[in-house]
Amino acid sequence: MARRALKFAAIFLLLIALIGSVGCKRQIKKTATVKPVHVKQVVEAFGVVKARDYKDINLDFPAQIQKVPVKNGQNVKLGEPLIYLNITNFTAMIKSKQNELNEARFELVKAGKNLEDAREVYQRSQRQLAERERLFAEGTISKKDLDDFRDMAKEKEKAVTDIQLMRQSAIGSSSIEVQTEKVAVLEYDLKRMQAKLNQSFLQGNVIVSDYPNAVVYDVNCAAGYSVGGSDTSTTAQQKLLSIMNLDSLYISADVAEEFIKDVRIGADVTILPVADNTRKYHGKVIRIADMAVKENGETNIAVEISLDNPDGFLRPNFNVDVEIAK
Repeated sequence: MARRALKFAAIFLLLIALIGSVGCKRQIKKTATVKPVHVKQVVEAFGVVKARDYKDINLDFPAQIQKVPVKNGQNVKLGEPLIYLNITNFTAMIKSKQNELNEARFELVKAGKNLEDAREVYQRSQRQLAERERLFAEGTISKKDLDDFRDMAKEKEKAVTDIQLMRQSAIGSSSIEVQTEKVAVLEYDLKRMQAKLNQSFLQGNVIVSDYPNAVVYDVNCAAGYSVGGSDTSTTAQQKLLSIMNLDSLYISADVAEEFIKDVRIGADVTILPVADNTRKYHGKVIRIADMAVKENGETNIAVEISLDNPDGFLRPNFNVDVEIAK
């Protein structure tokens, strides 16, 4: 009986061993079928945020700074005041130039009218002379009357000749040619002066932002500053500040020479700001420089990358890491 019990026990243990062996094989087989994790191939580089659209605000006419309500690094919107100016002297200069032009135009019209009037008088005298000659032939008037009228007609002819000679004179102050040139010069000067007040960033006596979303930098003026001089023909441009369009941001990255072969126009790029590595931006390669630059013993190629999902966090000169898909 004891032997029989031992036999059943041995068979039971054998069955358990066989079942365990099959389970292990199945587990091994299942583990062997797990697919490997795919690692995306990228080119890593360091970049800087830049703005493509920016301008220096310059003035080249006499003005005085009244107030500067902005500071370096300040965000400004479209039409927001940047500098208040006193331009009274310059507007007075424009008015004076306009008056000078009006006077020159009047002199030109008068010079032309003088010649026209003289010609009309001379032509009338010629018609009257012909009538006098007819009357003399009929015996109605004397020879002396005819000769006196001929002398008067010659004076009218001489008046026309004198005015024509004056027109041809290079030094005659009443010369139409000289006066015409003077008017042209004054018109050009006035137009140039008026254009200085018609710039996109100037509204009356206030310099404003002409970008919808911008940042101010390099502020180089303060209340009480005088700009330009009394003579606009010699006034040099003076920079007051600079303004950068924040809607034109892009990434400028330096790719090492050995990796540039894997970079292509249109490649997807992941942008990771150093200031906050939890943020992630996307862009594409839009330009690859046609020459390399060697600096500090390293040779790099500049690559420009678009910023496709800006959210207002990135600012010019922020540092970023970029991952360019191969």
